[in-house]
Amino acid sequence: MDLQIPQLRLLHHFTTVTARTLAHDPEAEDVLSTYIVKVAFDFPFLLHSILALAALHLGQLHPNFRTEYVLDASRHHHAALTRFRNEVKDIDEDNLAAVLSFSSTIFAYSWAISTATSNDLEHAFGSILSNLHLTRRVRPLVQKSGLFDAMRRSQLGRIMPKDVHVIDWHKPERPEHTELVQLRKFSEIIHHVYPLDIIEAYKDAIIFLEALFDAVGRLTNAPSDSLLKSWLYHISPRFVELLSDKQPGALIVFAHYGVLLGRNRRYWFLENVNELMLKIADYFVPTEWKAWLDWPREEIQRARNMVGVSS
Repeated sequence: MDLQIPQLRLLHHFTTVTARTLAHDPEAEDVLSTYIVKVAFDFPFLLHSILALAALHLGQLHPNFRTEYVLDASRHHHAALTRFRNEVKDIDEDNLAAVLSFSSTIFAYSWAISTATSNDLEHAFGSILSNLHLTRRVRPLVQKSGLFDAMRRSQLGRIMPKDVHVIDWHKPERPEHTELVQLRKFSEIIHHVYPLDIIEAYKDAIIFLEALFDAVGRLTNAPSDSLLKSWLYHISPRFVELLSDKQPGALIVFAHYGVLLGRNRRYWFLENVNELMLKIADYFVPTEWKAWLDWPREEIQRARNMVGVSS
């Protein structure tokens, strides 16, 4: 019987290296490196997702073999998606841990694969959108199942960061002062441009983003990826439609979100996503709208300069 050495190598890398990079604190490392892997043996869609993420991580660590690792990652990701869509119609106590763990790996994978394939902006944006839809699909399933409290009491509760509670997403407070000055101006002038449904979609997304920027700015430590992706859960379905349709306003808001992701140096899979999201917005946004991208452009250049000075 032949051993599947490539898959064993990926699994070993995940348990010994990648899992630690996903954890927000030491207590979460054990859950990610052992418990989730144990769960994955009973749910192949999660196992494939773990292997896909490990392959992307190895590709980043070993640029000379990046092409091969990205190909491996894509194969495992495709297998994970196929199995997930065929096998998960609802969430129950038996598959709760697997589905939530899968959602976490998908968030990391979506950004890592997008930057790995960033030479093709259409493909990179398509990958972001595909995984955005998948990430947003999981949350309603958990809420509908009524198992959220059960999850918090389980092993998975140990990987839930405390900073996810710093914002009341049901009634976010719009800060009096915000660094998103231009974006706030944008939300004020669109009343003269769009119908009500689009105005509301943009306005809510911007208010949520202002609240997130403000909350992250008040933290003493780098934000968790769970806090950062909370914005994706709370933007409206209409906003997601507008983003999928490459509408200028949605792309402008999304580029501002990218600035916040790019500031986070804790997670390898967020490296360069700010530049990618700006490139995508700049590529699709018409010339007459590009001035609204000045602030993200300036912030990204400032970040580059800081990296240059520190190195």
